[in-house]
Amino acid sequence: MTTIAAVIGSPVSHSLSPAIHNAAFVSSQRVGEYVAIECMPTEVEQVVSQLKKDGLVGVSVTMPLKEAVIDCLDFVTPDADFLNAVNCITFGSDGSIGHNTDGDGCCDALTEVGGVRLRGATVVLLGAGGTARSIALALVRRGAHVIVVNRTHTHAAALVGSFAAFGDEVSIAVGDQSSITSASVLINATSVGMNSSETPVDPLLLHGGLTVLDAVYSPMETSLLSAARAVGATVVDGLWMLIHQARHQQKLWFGEFSDAQAMRLAAERELSARRK
Repeated sequence: MTTIAAVIGSPVSHSLSPAIHNAAFVSSQRVGEYVAIECMPTEVEQVVSQLKKDGLVGVSVTMPLKEAVIDCLDFVTPDADFLNAVNCITFGSDGSIGHNTDGDGCCDALTEVGGVRLRGATVVLLGAGGTARSIALALVRRGAHVIVVNRTHTHAAALVGSFAAFGDEVSIAVGDQSSITSASVLINATSVGMNSSETPVDPLLLHGGLTVLDAVYSPMETSLLSAARAVGATVVDGLWMLIHQARHQQKLWFGEFSDAQAMRLAAERELSARRK
């Protein structure tokens, strides 16, 4: 079968993207295959150039290439430029264009799955890395007020400082999680809880009025989500964020959003098969 899209990164064998995107192709009756390609930063320019020559419609970009790939592209969108990170490339008559769909994937998971109205919402965002930065940008674009909580002051201050042009819509609370008690949304954009029972917040701060999204999806039901569910909060797992950022990539490549449920089912099947 002809390859029409791919994911590049290293290591890339663990990526769920082939399962997710191939399910989208099937549900949309699209002919072609999405494959995973191992690629190191030193190889990225050659690989991207070859994939463009091969006629692919686009490429997903994962670690450690999100920054390295930028210099290989003809253009990047303003948001990807602001974030200095690209996770999706489109190839077309205008050349190669770099995009970032991570933040919109998180926001869509909150609205589509969690039923959240982001405009006017107070969102506590745990973390200050690349994922948190992309989420913060998308949240502010959709009218939310973001409170960044991070263990390290310098990282949090750098993230908040980069949003100075947005006024006071992004603020900082280093190590102080008390704002969770009055927030309507809590997002974990750290790796705390990945393959462990650790939780990034004091469970006593959680309440039934929260919608909690954990970007971690291994395990699917993290300790944070279990604790949130126990107090009656609405929970959204990290797999939904992954699905929705992939849907935005499908929209960029083909002009339409793909079937979220079909993509979710394929991802769950792949995760289940890996556990055996």
